[in-house]
Amino acid sequence: MVFLDAESIKKLWDTWNIRGLIILSLLVQSFLVLFASMRKKRGGKWVAMIWVAYLLADWVATFTIGLILRTGSSDILVLWAPFLLLHLGGPDSITSYSLEDNELWLRHLLGLLLQVGSTIYFILQSFSQNKLWLSTLLVLLSGIIKYAERNYAFFLASFERFGSSWVPRDWAAGLPIPVQFQNLGTADHLPRILPVDIDIHMDSFLVDSDPKSILQAAVYLFGSIKNLLLGPVQSRQQTAKSFANFLSRNTDRAAENALRKLEIELSLLYEVLHTKLPVVVSKIGCVCRILNLVCILGALLSFSLVKKHYKLEEFDTWLTFGLLIGALALDFISVILLVFSDWFAVAHFHIMESGSLPKFITRFININKFINRHRWSNEVLQLNFITYLVKDNPHWLKKMAEFLLLKSLLEAIKGIRCQSSQNFKEDPHWRFIFEEVINFCKTVPRIKEVWFERSFKILEEFSILGPVERIIKESDYTQILLTWHIATELSFRGEDEQCSSTGSNDHRAICKLLSDYMFNLLMMKPAMMASVLNDWKKVFDDTYAETESFLSRSSVLNEKDASRKILSTDFDELAKKVEFGGDFDADYQLTSRDDGKRSVLFAARELATHLKRTDGYPWERINWVWVELICYAAANCKPNVHAQQPSKGGELLTFIWLCIRFVGGGKYYYFI
Repeated sequence: MVFLDAESIKKLWDTWNIRGLIILSLLVQSFLVLFASMRKKRGGKWVAMIWVAYLLADWVATFTIGLILRTGSSDILVLWAPFLLLHLGGPDSITSYSLEDNELWLRHLLGLLLQVGSTIYFILQSFSQNKLWLSTLLVLLSGIIKYAERNYAFFLASFERFGSSWVPRDWAAGLPIPVQFQNLGTADHLPRILPVDIDIHMDSFLVDSDPKSILQAAVYLFGSIKNLLLGPVQSRQQTAKSFANFLSRNTDRAAENALRKLEIELSLLYEVLHTKLPVVVSKIGCVCRILNLVCILGALLSFSLVKKHYKLEEFDTWLTFGLLIGALALDFISVILLVFSDWFAVAHFHIMESGSLPKFITRFININKFINRHRWSNEVLQLNFITYLVKDNPHWLKKMAEFLLLKSLLEAIKGIRCQSSQNFKEDPHWRFIFEEVINFCKTVPRIKEVWFERSFKILEEFSILGPVERIIKESDYTQILLTWHIATELSFRGEDEQCSSTGSNDHRAICKLLSDYMFNLLMMKPAMMASVLNDWKKVFDDTYAETESFLSRSSVLNEKDASRKILSTDFDELAKKVEFGGDFDADYQLTSRDDGKRSVLFAARELATHLKRTDGYPWERINWVWVELICYAAANCKPNVHAQQPSKGGELLTFIWLCIRFVGGGKYYYFI
């Protein structure tokens, strides 16, 4: 066995540190070019991998420049230094990882000036004797262009600039709005009705269902996103135009077309906020891209000619060729990805429609295929309370986590372990949700002020007086959500799916989807529901402790056993046992709490019991309640939180939020 001493390790590091880091930087750049855009179509692991690569890319490039500046001024090192500027410029497919990165554009600008200044100073020190000076200058110019493009993209994507530039107009990216909007020049021409009250007057303004109209409508709606993100109240004219663009004259395809429009505009929003595409497709951007290509080609040609008359180490020669060819290859791939991007297709729609593009390109980006392109993960993450309870961590592991102050981390890992994902179907999932959201906005003008009228009506009809009615009326959103979630889960487990009709099965599946989705948001993404949650952790912990204590007295192996145990227990009798000194501990109070309110578990069990007594579970009506709950959460979620979701695989709650806004519901509803 060979042991390396400290001196050998130091020599190995001095020889390979810069070379190894440059290779690593090139590999990270390649990964980001190829896979960074996947984060808007995938979630979970992809988002985490891209986050690591994004942080690593900047750190490796900055650290390597520092090493080069400190090591010396050999010609080859002087040539490699501007390559790191090129890498700091980043790929077109990702400029920022989060919205906060865009707000730091001034800091990035300062970094650009410092890095470029130090690199130029380093080059000038050996410029007179540098035999690779031409290649070095060309790569330096290319690096400055790429780095400047990234900083300009940061600036354009900052909320201050985004708000001042993306104003809804009668055109967007070269696409005129539909002809029927010519009559919407003034507010006096608008029918004085609620947007959701579609009658013969409003129907004449709705867009058609052909692909071109869908694209035109999506681009116009993208322009109005600025108002939604920054918060100003929309005018009557803007609200009516958004409404008419969002819905379709063909009611049979209204849900499908609405989803397509939402997907396109969220994809455009992602590309504006997190990529260089708005910079690159501009006239200045095209000129810079051509100049960048010329610089890299010139540097490659110059280096090929000079290296014949200049003695270099073979590995350094091949590494330099790899950097030059790699830069060309990554630029070529970026151009291909640009041509097939949503932003490019929208900006050059007239070219795509004219048929002047080569056939091999139109085969992939013709308007029909463009409309139906896959743009988000199309998955809804699921988590339910019973599964989270049954798959508990061992007692010793929880104690260790508390001792090491890692309890939150352990809970997060447990949530990921209990999570599942379900494919989101346009029919029946989206069709039902879309129709119910439209109906809900039609009957409830101000969603933010509504407190679950459907919940009250169902409870009153079932004559659930006392504990359940009181907990619903006295509790906050978290208790209401948990009550209905547990009741839905108990009902789902308590019914044999084979006994249900086909239509009932559809509503049953949608109900399960929405229930588990909302509980997943509560546990894994509470930031999305922060505006409607009070002390949600205490409510959840109390309910969890109650249920865990109750189930610990019997052998529960899986979710079905736990559900049957809860449904088969008479909690009134259990309360009497506690009151008269029965077998249960005095501290265990299942039907009451310190604040005088009824237990969430007790209320959920009572609700599930009454639902079962209605000649089979009324899944369609339970879905009404879930649409009401999800609309309330979506309308109250902060716009900047919604804006973050396209870069994380997409979120159903964001689709519902936009749906509410475009039909005139929620805080920005004008017609009252």
